[in-house]
Amino acid sequence: MSKNPTIEDAVSIVSVRDIDRTMAFYSEVLNFENRFVSEDKNFAIAVHGDAAIHFVQTDHTGALKATANHTAIYLWVNKIDKIYALLRTQLEMLPKDRLRRLFTTEYGMQEFHVKDPDGCALLFGENTQ
Repeated sequence: MSKNPTIEDAVSIVSVRDIDRTMAFYSEVLNFENRFVSEDKNFAIAVHGDAAIHFVQTDHTGALKATANHTAIYLWVNKIDKIYALLRTQLEMLPKDRLRRLFTTEYGMQEFHVKDPDGCALLFGENTQ
């Protein structure tokens, strides 16, 4: 029996204004590993467990506006309460409009939301049902 080909993973690619600022935020605030930064600082990869996010540096106003207003990444996690506790000190230093603290949704997820320096929304969630 032959197995049908499948897509094994997906990675978001986010437009950002400054690779160094972005990578510092993801490593220092969200505890991601800086996996790669290109020599010309136009491309970078941050990872946490099996999740990865790629970043492309740009000065294009439309691309940056799209990141700030229309880009969101949902990150499925386990032990969200422990992850939140580990990140809490750094998260609490963010401006209020860039953090939604840990809460339970009406559809059974426990979540917290963070906006990165370019406005990309990161939604961390765990199914509690």
